[in-house]
Amino acid sequence: MSSLSLSLEKLGAATIVHLAGRLDAHGSQEVEPTFRTLGGKSSVIIDLGEVSYLSSGGIRLFVSLQKQLQAQGGKLVLAAPQPYCREVLRVSGLDQFFAIFATLDEAASELGALMERIEKPAGKFIFHHGSSEPGAIEVLGSIQNVLEANITAENIKAKKFSAKEYSLGLGGLGPSVEEVLPLMGEMITIGGTMVWLPTDGYDTPDFLVPRHDSDDVMIQTGFNVSLSGKFNEYVEFESSQANGTPLGDIYATLFELARERRPDYRGAIGITMRAEVGEAFGCGVVRAPIAANAPENGKLITDPVNYESWFEVDTTPRHRDVTGLICGIGVDLEADLSVFDQQYLKDAFYINPGNHPGTRAKTHNHGVFFKPFPLGEKPWTLEREIHRVVEDGTFVDMRHLFDTTTIIWALIGIVYVQDFRPDQSA
Repeated sequence: MSSLSLSLEKLGAATIVHLAGRLDAHGSQEVEPTFRTLGGKSSVIIDLGEVSYLSSGGIRLFVSLQKQLQAQGGKLVLAAPQPYCREVLRVSGLDQFFAIFATLDEAASELGALMERIEKPAGKFIFHHGSSEPGAIEVLGSIQNVLEANITAENIKAKKFSAKEYSLGLGGLGPSVEEVLPLMGEMITIGGTMVWLPTDGYDTPDFLVPRHDSDDVMIQTGFNVSLSGKFNEYVEFESSQANGTPLGDIYATLFELARERRPDYRGAIGITMRAEVGEAFGCGVVRAPIAANAPENGKLITDPVNYESWFEVDTTPRHRDVTGLICGIGVDLEADLSVFDQQYLKDAFYINPGNHPGTRAKTHNHGVFFKPFPLGEKPWTLEREIHRVVEDGTFVDMRHLFDTTTIIWALIGIVYVQDFRPDQSA
């Protein structure tokens, strides 16, 4: 009786080899003829999710196939190894030789195995499969407190850098709440870093790229909106316009396509971008929206009578032809948004008067900019490209972004939001 079973599955341009059982010396001999036929494929995923035992015989099969594929420009990846098999790869020193992913979805995403190409007036969209894990938007505090300028020390929460990979809001860094409070400004967390725009009058963003978490050096925030869950899809976007497509039009197209393509679409998405930006338009709050600074007229800081004294607003592009890392959320105004908790939905969004009001979408985006930074070698992954920019890029600026910001090309991660809920991480 065979101790190992094998089946093949075609997935886009890739071939998945599903194995189940013991990949010992005997099992390796049984499947070796099939492995020899895989050398002519472009990309192969070995699914180890049902493999309970791995010996050197199985590893030799992987090494041989890896060399064959590499010789012709192909690639081998290993997916979902059980703990014992992962440890065998580690102790043999071959975990550095193979690309290994925790799930089959992640391996397929790495190879671009699940792709759908769609062209729209906004540009070309190439969709790659992501995670099936339900995503959410988590909200700490309320944007209304920011707009009313009534943030107090009691509203400030401390967060470790690892708590929020992708988020935007109001915050700062410092040794104490008392020192941070009067300087709080626009903030974004992305790629392991936190960037913020202190309201100290110098209009100069500050940031920190931590190597470790600390109980003493933490993000202080009075309002934060974060993406929760893995990206459900990855998109390669290329604009149809030489100067780029407005960010608002990209959102509108993603909403349109989600209505057609995604049964899990409920009318809201969270996005993260690594983008080549044609023209960047945005704004920054110039004084901390705290109770001590509240407008004497009792109106919101976005009210027309207060807006110009509270915000620095771009009427011409602040930057042209830069690399941008963007985190944002958007709701489709043509969708039935009653499916969401209305309180947390309201807490997450506001209409900035400097933005051009749209009829189909409401968005909230922050971005951090770098001097033009080249893409790495294919196959691209959003997370890897973001970390490359953060680690090696030349920092330029950060802002709240208007929908008129244009995107020439981008890698986009999308969370199809199933819920707006309170943030419990602080």
